[in-house]
Amino acid sequence: MERNAHFQRLQSGTHGGQPTIRSGLQLNTVSELQKVLLLCDATIQNRLLAKYLQDYGICRAHLAAPSQLNAMMQCENPALVLLDIRSNDRCVADILGNGREQNQRLRTATPMILINVPAGVEMSQFLTRKDIVAGFHDNEPVEQLLNKIRSLLHPEQSRGRRHGEIPSEALTRKEMAVLRALALGLSNDHIADQLSVSPHTVKTHLYNAYRKIGCTNRVAAAMWAQRTLQNAELG
Repeated sequence: MERNAHFQRLQSGTHGGQPTIRSGLQLNTVSELQKVLLLCDATIQNRLLAKYLQDYGICRAHLAAPSQLNAMMQCENPALVLLDIRSNDRCVADILGNGREQNQRLRTATPMILINVPAGVEMSQFLTRKDIVAGFHDNEPVEQLLNKIRSLLHPEQSRGRRHGEIPSEALTRKEMAVLRALALGLSNDHIADQLSVSPHTVKTHLYNAYRKIGCTNRVAAAMWAQRTLQNAELG
């Protein structure tokens, strides 16, 4: 019971009492992100996962014990549920079970993703349920999990990332240059000096670039630039 007292929302900052994400353009409130319920033990790894999802503008994750599923569904109304099946909470077995009474009450129409499934466990036994849309073994790359979460919460953006449909050609040369500098970790002032423009102009280029590539914050845009513009030519 004492473990549950440590579950709390992870915040990257506050602005007017509201959690915020620093994007380089403005302070975006975390409330703008879709909610995801992360059912797990409050380990360092799970808290880092929640912080990562929020800081990268994917979603805001609420940590809770698996036994709190029904209560959290009513309070938070999440768009997605992540269930860590390695949790020590005995309710995990009930959530995954096939019984008709108590187990059925623990099911929800909200999509669920299983994480940290032991490598030797066959995933197909879980995927017969309509509410379980995906599962990931504990030895699979984290990027695959993130891509699946993006595809469920931001389908229009994930299609572009997955199939390369967000063309760098849609960006202007200045926007591409700003994104390249961003990927190197440069601040807005340093980018302005490098491109011989004002910091305000840099912010404008970033705003336009964010909109075109479907990113919501500075870190996500830098990662996009590292992946997509690494071999692209400025024209």
